[in-house]
Amino acid sequence: MATKVTQLRILQAALELFNAEGTAAVSASRIAEHCGISKGNLQYHFPNKRDVIFAIFQLAIGEMDAGWYRDHLEPTLEHMAAMFVRQLQLIVKYRFFYRELADLLRQDPLLRRRYCENRERRFGVIEKFMQALAGRGLMRLPQDARRLRSIVEVTWILSENWVNYTEYQDREVSAATILHGYAAILEVLRPYLSTDPQRLTEESSCTIERLVPHRAVAGVTCNTAVSVIPRGAPEPALGHPA
Repeated sequence: MATKVTQLRILQAALELFNAEGTAAVSASRIAEHCGISKGNLQYHFPNKRDVIFAIFQLAIGEMDAGWYRDHLEPTLEHMAAMFVRQLQLIVKYRFFYRELADLLRQDPLLRRRYCENRERRFGVIEKFMQALAGRGLMRLPQDARRLRSIVEVTWILSENWVNYTEYQDREVSAATILHGYAAILEVLRPYLSTDPQRLTEESSCTIERLVPHRAVAGVTCNTAVSVIPRGAPEPALGHPA
C-alpha cells in the first residue's frame, strides 16, 4: 500500500509539472523535489521519465475504464453531449499528453501501441453507442460500415483536439467553447440524426451548461433532466510494461 501511495504521489506531482511546463522542461529531480522525496526514491518506482509518462497515461485509461464503456446503455442525445464534455474534462486534466501527443508517441513505441489499442477500443464502443441510438430511432446509420467508421474517426479527431484548438486562440475551456466544439460534432452527425435541429441544439446547450458549472450558455431555457454515468476511481496499473 505504501508503494502505491508513493507512486500516485509521484504521478500527481509529475502531472502538475508537465501540465504547467511541458515534459521537456521537467527533470526527474524536479518531480522528486515537487513530490517531497529523494531522486533515488523516485527512480526506485520509475527508473526514467518515460516510465512516469506511461504510468500517467495508464491513469487516464483507468478513468475511461471506470465508466466509458457503458455509454451504449444510455443511448440518448443528451448523453452524447455529456460524453463530449467528459472527454474534454479528461483532456484538460491530462492536457500535457494531448499537447505533446505526436512527439510522445514517436519517442515511445510501447506508449504508442497502448494509445492505439485504447483508441481502437474507444472507436468500437462509440460505434456501439451510435448503433444503440439507431435502435431507438434517434440516428440513421449509413449502410457502408466504412462510412460509419469514418464518422467515428472524424468526431474523435474533433473531440481529441478541441482543447488544443481552444488554447491556440487563447480562450478558456468554458461552456461557450465546449458548445462551440460540440456544434462542430453535430455538423458532422446532423445528416444522420433523426431529430429536430433546433431541439437538438437547445438540449445540447442545456446538457453542457449543466455539466460545466458557472459557465452559463446565454439565451437558453433548460428543462431537460440529464443523467450522467458516474466515474469511479479504480486502482490504476502503474509502471511501464517490459
